[in-house]
Amino acid sequence: MSVPGMTHKIDAEGILYIVFDRQGEKVNLLGKTVLEELARVLEEASRRDDVRAILFASAKPKMFVAGMDVEEISSVNDAYRAAEGARFGQAIFEQVAQIGRPSACAIGGTCLGGGTELALACTFRVAADEPSLRIGLPEVKIGIVPGFGGTQRLPRLVGLPASLDMILTGRGLTAKQAKRIGLVDRIVPASYLEREALGLLRRAAADGIDAVVRSLKRPRPLAARLAGRIGPLRRYVLNQARKKTESKVNPLEYPAPFRAIHAVEAAFLHEMPQGLDYEARVVGELVPTPTSKNLIWLFKSHASLKGDNAGIQAVPRRVRRCSVIGAGVMGGGIAQLVANREVPVRLKDVRYDAILTALRTARSVYDHKLKRRRMTEREVAQKMAFIAPTLDDSGLRQVDLVIEAVVESLEIKRQVLAQAEHHLDDRAVFATNTSSLPIREIAAHAVYPERVVGLHFFNPVHRMPLVEVIKGQRSSPEALATVRSFALALGKVPVVVRDEPGFLVNRILMLYLNEALGLLREGLKIETIDAAMSGFGMPMGPLALLDQVGLDTAGHVADVLKAAFGARLGGDDTLLRAMVASGRLGQKNGKGFYRYRDGKRTTPDAEVYGLLECEPGTEIPPETLQERMVFAMINEAIVCLQDGVVREPRDVDLAMVMGTGFPAFRGGLLRHADSVGIPIVADRLSRLAEAHGERYRPAGSLQQMVREQRRFYA
Repeated sequence: MSVPGMTHKIDAEGILYIVFDRQGEKVNLLGKTVLEELARVLEEASRRDDVRAILFASAKPKMFVAGMDVEEISSVNDAYRAAEGARFGQAIFEQVAQIGRPSACAIGGTCLGGGTELALACTFRVAADEPSLRIGLPEVKIGIVPGFGGTQRLPRLVGLPASLDMILTGRGLTAKQAKRIGLVDRIVPASYLEREALGLLRRAAADGIDAVVRSLKRPRPLAARLAGRIGPLRRYVLNQARKKTESKVNPLEYPAPFRAIHAVEAAFLHEMPQGLDYEARVVGELVPTPTSKNLIWLFKSHASLKGDNAGIQAVPRRVRRCSVIGAGVMGGGIAQLVANREVPVRLKDVRYDAILTALRTARSVYDHKLKRRRMTEREVAQKMAFIAPTLDDSGLRQVDLVIEAVVESLEIKRQVLAQAEHHLDDRAVFATNTSSLPIREIAAHAVYPERVVGLHFFNPVHRMPLVEVIKGQRSSPEALATVRSFALALGKVPVVVRDEPGFLVNRILMLYLNEALGLLREGLKIETIDAAMSGFGMPMGPLALLDQVGLDTAGHVADVLKAAFGARLGGDDTLLRAMVASGRLGQKNGKGFYRYRDGKRTTPDAEVYGLLECEPGTEIPPETLQERMVFAMINEAIVCLQDGVVREPRDVDLAMVMGTGFPAFRGGLLRHADSVGIPIVADRLSRLAEAHGERYRPAGSLQQMVREQRRFYA
């Protein structure tokens, strides 16, 4: 028998097979219909004497269950319904745990959210040895907590430190990592997955569940056992988790991780029924919040972007080998990203020291994972082996994609392209990593300009999810499709943009940064400007961001945009020039708007005021500062939509959240404009234009939206 998304049968041995398979979809999701059928099947099984064991599996390769259908979560708008929904799922999974027969999950691929919570309710968990397999509880990423028992069962199984790490980061574990903490009992080749799970079930049915569980010797480090049993130690671990979380996010903006800590604590203070009740109440509190609604919207938008070909009608070329030309910090970051996906990458430069810098950059990413015990030395060595450093162009003919990451110089990029074209095969794609230089100019003298596209990574490469895929005037659909597909394979969020000055993100961001410089000229203190935007939810203030980007780099982008847009860009470019002329480059040389010690920002540098001939002392409310800087970005984003730089508001919002750290709890730049109110935004921009200049004059399409009473999103 079956319902959409699930089938079940009982074989001659009395094994109840429950198989998830959402027809016509790439992923299996839990929804109301599937859960109701699962409850019915389990209730019937509990009354039948011929059912000896239960096996949960999936009919989809490399996919178990990707969690609860977020459409159903997003449709809930009150705390009571949300809490009752959690209790419904908890009751079903409690049936699995208490049914009195051994149960096992055969995890062949992605197992997230409710899928992991189902696995936790089972007696045994067997995972396939698949590189793409991930097991996790990512609910904090959509502003809620695991609600089907995850905050209660995971700590009881793997201990306090490991469960806090999984739940608070939302990070998915590989099969080996899950085995290491005791979440998975066996790892086997995919072809043996069901056989191994059935073997455990048969042994448990014959010898008893307790005997088989004891034989598995699930790892529980001494520290994990002590943290769960000793009150003062447990409170210390929980307090450290709170402090670490507070250093990253504001509890008023992102309440979910802080509520998750309380829920995990309940697992050690209460029996299971009381712990589950507390978990359900927390879910009820979080689901209706604006933060959760916005994070779910971003999640769905990300999924839709991945499934959207951005209007590119071409089959991408598969990238089996890659080359990165231009070693250094950026080149090393890109090479690490490619190697991490086990794609051989040639890392080429003309200088030994540049290659060493790139290799150190790549290795530093893995060193961090080693320190966090997310990888072993052997795994790191295997990944690093995919990077082949070289000083010449040998081997370029074997690569499918070249990613150029040399300095931001039009002439040098043209030279690299011209040299590479002599060695590439007739279908290889050349992607230039540029932040502002027009692709049409880089490819102006190319032999094959149709194979040249832009691929703009953001720094640091391993942390920033966004890449801009830039469509040059003559870029072919196949080249664009290849680069976009490869970016997706690297785990990035690729937004396709037109070849316009500054592309999308830097064009919008420069309005923001210029406004901050203008406020500095008006007499605002460095820390006042930055504190206003940190209070808005940005990861750092605009002047600190300028230091991080590099004042010389920012000045170059400003020059490109000034030449294209003139006075509409706003700001005072003499400020950045004066800073660079005085030897201040920002964090890279320890001198900028801030002082730096050992590469870390300390205090604002008061000497900057004298250098820039500014007189600090002006007082403006932080809300006014936020309005000036944020509304400048909103207006420019609307102009970008008018100019066709991107196709739709979704692309703007994803790019700003993923590429600049625009606060995700606000849903994105244009979604924030919707929440403020389009008429209010237009009115405030008009008033700002009268007070501060034409750069604030509302875009034509914004005024039209007011007349037609439209929003960016329905």
